[in-house]
Amino acid sequence: MQIQETLTAFFTAENTRDWETYKTFLHPEITWKLYSAEAKTIHGTEEYLAYITKAYENTDVRFTCNFMEISADNTRVIAYLINDKGDRSLDIFDFKDNLIFREFEFLLD
Repeated sequence: MQIQETLTAFFTAENTRDWETYKTFLHPEITWKLYSAEAKTIHGTEEYLAYITKAYENTDVRFTCNFMEISADNTRVIAYLINDKGDRSLDIFDFKDNLIFREFEFLLD
């Protein structure tokens, strides 16, 4: 699977709340750095899944990827996302062993 297809499938799993499939895209040593009013760092798949599932509790919000750019070596992707409410984020994904190894998410709203 190409990196763009992988990330698109990852986004689909997130939007459909298919956490079992979602987990298959995460490297066991994933680090997620989330930047909003304050910075937060999440380590490992279990902590990542706990955080993301809690974030989606009691909401049916979905998002779309408006722009995606892939590095020449096919290991880094930037994605510009916008959700149903108009909230935007810029996400940088680093891949290792064809899995998401690091994510840097900058909430813009």
